[in-house]
Amino acid sequence: MLARNEPGFDLAAGEESFPPVEVDGELTEEDLWAALEDVEDPELPVSLVELGLIQEVRLEDGHVTVTFTLTYTGCPAKEIMERMIERRVETVPGVDSVTVDLRYDDPWTPADMHESAREKLGEAGFACPLAGGGVCDDE
Repeated sequence: MLARNEPGFDLAAGEESFPPVEVDGELTEEDLWAALEDVEDPELPVSLVELGLIQEVRLEDGHVTVTFTLTYTGCPAKEIMERMIERRVETVPGVDSVTVDLRYDDPWTPADMHESAREKLGEAGFACPLAGGGVCDDE
């Protein structure tokens, strides 16, 4: 796990550098989603995309709006996640400005997680949350 996963969320962890992004041709929303895969949750060894916290990415004339939510309203990592999302998107060629929009109107549930997140959490020794009333393993 990353150093920022240690107790006491140091906002300076949001200043970590990200690997360069290569955009082949005109910038697309798919390029931005791929770049956001590098933004790991500060508490878990998976990306915000895999957890299903990134809900929407919009690109319009060089401006990017990333809509995301939290696993719960009082999440202490809110500020660091906002900063990491913003910094990651700013590194993408063709991005002129970024807005990070935290929304609570579509609450996160374990069903929002990608299967890859469940696998990584299981490998790291985390209990796998239920999704839609079922268990993580196919029975």
